[in-house]
Amino acid sequence: MLHFFWFEVRYWLRSVMLWVFTAIVSLLTLLPMSTDQVQVGGAIGNTFRNAPYVVEQYYSIFWFITLLMVTAFANSAAAREFAYNMHQIVFTKPIRKLDFLIGRFLGAVVISTIPMLGISLGALLAKVMPWADADRFGPVVWSAHLSGIFIFALPNTLFIAAILFTIAALTRSTVVSFLGGLGLLVANVVAGVLTDKLENEKLAAMVDPFGNNAFALMTKYWTVADRNTHALGLTGLLLWNRLIWLAVGILIFAFCCWRFSFAERQARASRKKLDDSDAIAAIPSPAIRTTVTLNYGAAARWRQLLASIRIEYRRLLKTVSFIVITCAALLNSVGALIFSARQGFGLTTRPVTYALLQIIAGTLYLFLVALITFFAGVLVWEERDARTDEVSDALPVPEWPSYVAKFIALITALATIQVVVMIVAIWVQAADGYTRFQLGLYIETLLGQDLLRFAFLAALAFLIHVLSPNKYVGYFAFIGAVVANTFMWRPLHVGTRMVQFGSLPAMTYSDFFGYQPWMKGWTWFAIYWILFSCLVAAATILFWPRGKDLRWKARLVHAQQRFRGPVRALSLLAAVAFIAVVGWVYYNTEVLNQVESNNDTLQRQADYEKNYKRFEHLPQPRVTDVHYDIAIYPATRELVMRGSEQIKNETAAPIDALHLSLDRNFTSTVDMAGMQLAQDDKRLGYRIYKLTTPLAPGEVRTLNFDVESHPKGFENTLTMTGVVQNGSFFNSSSVPQIGYQENNELTDPNDRRRFKLKEKDLMPELVRNCTTGCMDSYISNNSDWVNVDTIISTSADQMAIAPGSLLRQWQQDGRNFYEYKLDHFALNFYSFISARYQVQRSKWNDMDVEVYYLKEHPWNVSKMVSSIEKSFAYYTTNYGPYYNKQARIVEFPRVASFAQAFPGTMPYSESIGFIADIEKPDDIDMVFYVVAHEMGHQWWAHQVVGANMQGATSLSETLAQYSALMVMEKQYGPDTMRKFMQYEMDNYLRSRGTERLKERPLMRVEASQGYIHYRKGSVVMYYLRQMIGEDAINRALRKVLAQYRYAQPPYPTSWALVDALRSETPQQYQYLLKDLFEDITLFSNRTTSATAHKRPDGKYDVTVQVETHKYTADAKGAEQEIPVDDWIEVGALAAPAKGDRYGKVLVRQQVHMTGKGGTYTFVSSSVPDKGGIDPLLLLVDRVPDDNMKKVDIVP
Repeated sequence: MLHFFWFEVRYWLRSVMLWVFTAIVSLLTLLPMSTDQVQVGGAIGNTFRNAPYVVEQYYSIFWFITLLMVTAFANSAAAREFAYNMHQIVFTKPIRKLDFLIGRFLGAVVISTIPMLGISLGALLAKVMPWADADRFGPVVWSAHLSGIFIFALPNTLFIAAILFTIAALTRSTVVSFLGGLGLLVANVVAGVLTDKLENEKLAAMVDPFGNNAFALMTKYWTVADRNTHALGLTGLLLWNRLIWLAVGILIFAFCCWRFSFAERQARASRKKLDDSDAIAAIPSPAIRTTVTLNYGAAARWRQLLASIRIEYRRLLKTVSFIVITCAALLNSVGALIFSARQGFGLTTRPVTYALLQIIAGTLYLFLVALITFFAGVLVWEERDARTDEVSDALPVPEWPSYVAKFIALITALATIQVVVMIVAIWVQAADGYTRFQLGLYIETLLGQDLLRFAFLAALAFLIHVLSPNKYVGYFAFIGAVVANTFMWRPLHVGTRMVQFGSLPAMTYSDFFGYQPWMKGWTWFAIYWILFSCLVAAATILFWPRGKDLRWKARLVHAQQRFRGPVRALSLLAAVAFIAVVGWVYYNTEVLNQVESNNDTLQRQADYEKNYKRFEHLPQPRVTDVHYDIAIYPATRELVMRGSEQIKNETAAPIDALHLSLDRNFTSTVDMAGMQLAQDDKRLGYRIYKLTTPLAPGEVRTLNFDVESHPKGFENTLTMTGVVQNGSFFNSSSVPQIGYQENNELTDPNDRRRFKLKEKDLMPELVRNCTTGCMDSYISNNSDWVNVDTIISTSADQMAIAPGSLLRQWQQDGRNFYEYKLDHFALNFYSFISARYQVQRSKWNDMDVEVYYLKEHPWNVSKMVSSIEKSFAYYTTNYGPYYNKQARIVEFPRVASFAQAFPGTMPYSESIGFIADIEKPDDIDMVFYVVAHEMGHQWWAHQVVGANMQGATSLSETLAQYSALMVMEKQYGPDTMRKFMQYEMDNYLRSRGTERLKERPLMRVEASQGYIHYRKGSVVMYYLRQMIGEDAINRALRKVLAQYRYAQPPYPTSWALVDALRSETPQQYQYLLKDLFEDITLFSNRTTSATAHKRPDGKYDVTVQVETHKYTADAKGAEQEIPVDDWIEVGALAAPAKGDRYGKVLVRQQVHMTGKGGTYTFVSSSVPDKGGIDPLLLLVDRVPDDNMKKVDIVP
């Protein structure tokens, strides 16, 4: 055994491939660990780049690299003798089967593990790279490297090797073994689908043979501090996962040892014996004389080309490797098409065509790139590998038919796969009852846009292989070129697509406008790269290998000789056309428009702050009234916004200069009496006007503005998506903003450090009694409550929506005109929309309820209307009056995926609710919830708005969340809320580990920390409601509204909310306000035993023994235990009824806990199934699964 083991190890240690694989793995680790330009495994936030969590995560998610390594090494170890037809000689030697198999197997395992050590090597080298930020690295935690090797790398290698080695040894075919590897890949993808639903997470962790899901599940609630210091050991689900799949691997290898035989396999096909009656007598035939006429004309060449294409295409389709890769690709895509259209909260979307196209791109295209990579080499080297090149090279045909035939055959094969996937996607739609198939969209996207990108790659692959000294160098060079082209431009700060090979503008399809806004630029870039690829093809033909003298000197001579006739003519034509298109593309993207790289954008933001931050607190006038006259021209994507603002000096001193921040996407002019331009920084969008007569305190003047967008030519990347052919959507921030705008600054701490900006909090620090610091709301620093009226026009086939009530509507010059006016003054923040809409209208009391939607998306409109009406009923009863005369939901294109509340109008993206598929009774109605949340903003943000300091969004987003929760519970009941709150809790706890700044307590939340003000806000308010009651909370909220509704500055802070809640909270629960709002508080609750004794009256005495620990956490998640002095629920649940997820709540009883545990007894009227602490999981607990325990019924 040792002889075979050491032979295998020494054999591969001398191989270049082993060390190339190791270098590749090291590079794949080094790059993302040393720079943000490349990411693996998602964002890590404030976690150290080389944190133990990150190292273990790389070992866990690089299982697919392990699969590649094992495929190469295990296949060779198992089938080397068969591949070289040496088995008849080797197996005649006196060797023992187990020695041979175990030695070869273990040798392959050891060798396959070596490249995975490149993860550790890359992690160690990343810190010393010259571009690495040393502040983002922590100390080396060697235990993480060891656990990564022994928990992931080695067990995964053993498991994969057992399967592939067994298949290769028993079938004596590396191709079948390769198919087994692809099967593992597909199985993992299907297992990953299970993680979309929280209830399936444990199952997904156990069925994942590589441990990645188990690792993700066990670390998903780790904080930044946990990730930076802890290495996950072999424990819990991860331990069971590793043991189960290691045992499976051992059993599979044991099966191999049992079934393998050195004996030659006998052919099973029987041969039919022919008797004399079956023989066919030879019949002599007369000699036939024929005259062959050689034809070298164009028609003959054309027939030869078509015949060659058919031959190459059929040969390609029959190749075992092609069949194997295609089957794996189709399995992967079909599984994803059926299971993966997810929207959040475990919901699926309706199978609209663009959603399925996204799934196809995400699951199929990596395989198609693999096909191009592999078969470009196969086709170029085909004759030489078969040693028929001397025959084919001697034929009297030029080089180009061979190249063209092979190229077209490969592209046609790719198109065939896409057609098959398209048919499957249409079948998925039909099976779901969806009949809007959009065959044209499938063809345009799959066989047009996407296939063209693959053609560019294929052209490059053919050229590289033609120029390469051997096939394997060609493979390596092509992969290197693709990787470099994908990742090198951003670090080099290159933004133009003119040098990024095959780069075409990314387009977002919408049912509003198709691909229209992008098509002009996309078409010209497509022509640009088609012509360049023609030149690549010409170079490929000129250097196509022919003959035995392949020295470069000889090849250059041959290229010169071939550069004649059609090749010369077409090459020169393509070159001239390409030069012309280069000029045209450059003129459009660099002269008419500007190319801005990611680094350019960051630099501009940094310069804005460096140059103008000093003006941030300069006294400026405030907007009080706004009039708009807006003209939208959808067909040409043009916009003209003219209007005026009444601006007032509300300070105690004269203002002698007006500062404006401008949107660079528009051409903006302003005018006011006595105003002179003093500075115009076009690059940074900042202007300063001197006022010849200073604006006196209390004085009001009129500032006129003219903001226009007239797209010129086409851009490198489309920047203006607010005005489109159908579905224009832009807001009031498009007009010049008075004063310095802090939201233009860099926010990422790493970017700030890179551009030498000081560390900052996103919002001013919360203070209790602020005056000057609370003069601005977090929405605007240049206005308070404003009056708005609008005249807006659009094309004759579209409707236009602006803030307020519609006063009149008319047509003029073939255009639709509308006049709107706000019913009540509001924040200077609202939107303007134009599209071809269907409208569903109804009334709630005197309020107009309207949903503007695309006719293609009717499914959830009634849910939206219902949510608006139910929200009105709850909010007006508990919060007070609504000051607008309408509530509108307006669908907008999926260039963004959010819903947003403006006064009386709530734009809602087509991608997050209009296509949601909510059919099952236990589905969370996300559509209803989002509408209820946005309706909540009509009180929380549009009546009471927080000051511009930490905690502002707890007054808006958190209270809108609470409001939506109450409406949802009234509509769907407590069981749905239990499921919803489970997702909210999971989202909050999961997001803590990726925090890029500092985790804040809820009352100090930053505006960008959605996981706190949304998700934790839900958890906090729902728990507080359970403890002090809904009426108490609503009384507190009415106090806030009574004091601050439409109030002038100073604006309220989160202290106003906390103080109001404190006033309604009983004394015994006063500690909750500190725990929930002022601190980051967590629990670790556990039930150690649960028993029940049946009483004579038929009831049950339930006794639970519980443990509880309470912690506070700092900004990075480091925890400190604090004493427990809390009222915490204990209780019991009944067994779930058939088809139900949750059992009925039998008992919930609050007990005062002052220690770390205790024993509690309570009475249940029915037989309990589970008992324990915090039965509804209301407390923030990172391990909630042990809160409840199965109740033992004792005599």
